[in-house]
Amino acid sequence: MGEDNQPCLGLVDNPEATGRSKHVDFAYNMVRDNVARGEVTLYFLSGADMPANGLTKLLPAPAFILFWRVIGVGDNVCNAGLGATAAPSPASKC
Repeated sequence: MGEDNQPCLGLVDNPEATGRSKHVDFAYNMVRDNVARGEVTLYFLSGADMPANGLTKLLPAPAFILFWRVIGVGDNVCNAGLGATAAPSPASKC
């Protein structure tokens, strides 16, 4: 699983609670346990390469097009239809 927060990755590797990390929710400890058992692998993935940013951030056009491709939408989203509007026929051009 890619993570763009390096301090988060550091907490996974360091089981010692510090003054700042002792408040971390118990769900985080579940992640640490799963990593220790080898069920999950966390690695650094820069924010610029994070595909999920398309769900949470405004992206410039090239990054948004890449996001479309990563989630399998493709280049021509106009054929999907929006809301109560009927989708255009496959022969029509947007």
